[in-house]
Amino acid sequence: MRRGNCRESRVARAGASIAASLACLCLFACAQTTSQTAGAPKVQTVAMVAPVPVANPVTWPTNAWPSSAPEAQGVDSGRLADALAEIHARHIPIHSLLIERHGTIVLDSYFYPFADHKAHNVYSVTKSVTSMLVGIAMAQHRLADLNAPIFSLLPLQTSDDPRKAHITLANLLSMTSGLDCRGDGNTSLLQQMLRSPHLAAYMLGRPATAEPGKVFDYCGGNSEVVSAVLTERTGSSALEFARQELFAPLGITKVAWSTDSDRVSHGWGDLELQPRDMAKLGYLWLHHGRWEDKQVIPAEYLAQALTSHIDVQPGIAYGYGMWLYPGHTPVDFEANGTGGQRITVIPGLDMVEVTTGGGFDANIVAQMIAGAPKSDSALPPNPAAAARLAALVAEVGAPTHAPAPSDDRRAIPTPLPKPAVVPQPDTVVADLAQPAHADAVASVSRTASASH
Repeated sequence: MRRGNCRESRVARAGASIAASLACLCLFACAQTTSQTAGAPKVQTVAMVAPVPVANPVTWPTNAWPSSAPEAQGVDSGRLADALAEIHARHIPIHSLLIERHGTIVLDSYFYPFADHKAHNVYSVTKSVTSMLVGIAMAQHRLADLNAPIFSLLPLQTSDDPRKAHITLANLLSMTSGLDCRGDGNTSLLQQMLRSPHLAAYMLGRPATAEPGKVFDYCGGNSEVVSAVLTERTGSSALEFARQELFAPLGITKVAWSTDSDRVSHGWGDLELQPRDMAKLGYLWLHHGRWEDKQVIPAEYLAQALTSHIDVQPGIAYGYGMWLYPGHTPVDFEANGTGGQRITVIPGLDMVEVTTGGGFDANIVAQMIAGAPKSDSALPPNPAAAARLAALVAEVGAPTHAPAPSDDRRAIPTPLPKPAVVPQPDTVVADLAQPAHADAVASVSRTASASH
């Protein structure tokens, strides 16, 4: 590894390159549909870059996260303070912002009325967790083959449409089932599905509109069927299975997850976690599925989940429940939920970012903090900037006369991925209140096939 200014310049450029500006939102919002056709799905491996070797042995925050001044982990306190000040001034409805680097939390902020020690609905981040449970079930030989027909895994009768007979677990995980995910008028597919007593059966009863594996259509019903498979094969709900096999090893105890009358947890959403526990999931992914001395998620499965199985837009891909950005430098990937719920993992910077919110575009905040990591090693202490940051953390968490809006799953029905083209650091980001942005979000909302 190069030392000195060369290394710091490289990390600074890398930090800037992860900027996710709303100026490029049109790349996603201008699409006529969330479906993306691929004559043959393009498979592109997203490298699981090894974390920057800073601490040895690795810190495992099973019982609690350690924390430090940002400069101790090569992060600029002043840049983080500027971000909090701007978020506060613009009344962006964010609920929490957490940044972890080198196994240590450098920013853990909560915005009124959301508060520390509260669990938050993470919406479509749930899909990523559901995917990880599939990998764990495979390691336990409860599931054998991602390419087995889905109707061989569930006690449901297939339809006369031969296309549906070929739907696999891999198709469901990659949002390429080919099932009709369109809503009916003002009612989304998710709302329709929730009216049914048997959610997974309702989804599999939808007509096929494409060959499995050919078209990306972001659809919560696909993840509901995956959750039903987990229940069928493990004998427990995804919540029960996750408590024992995923959350317990990480020390995650405060969790809730809605389950239907068939004991099937909502595979598409409604998982509730604390932000620090969301960061633990990102940290687990950062370390190839290993936690302490246990391989919680099989490394082979995680590698498949972080492989592009279909292109969503140029430069934006989808794995198994994961949003991938193979063109970004450094490479990053995300668990992404509507309204600003996000776990971003940046292996090349050894960093995890977590946001929760009540209906905002997390890309705006991502750009604000993009230049914060300055070096792989510690920066000189900056007591003045650190004190300003601490004061702002206290300020944004205090009661105000203009509380942030509460969560509303109808606000942005589909998560907004990062733009495929990373803007220059001096790109001006559109304000949330600007009509152009509001129109873009409305465009995404209209074209979304299902909520979350």
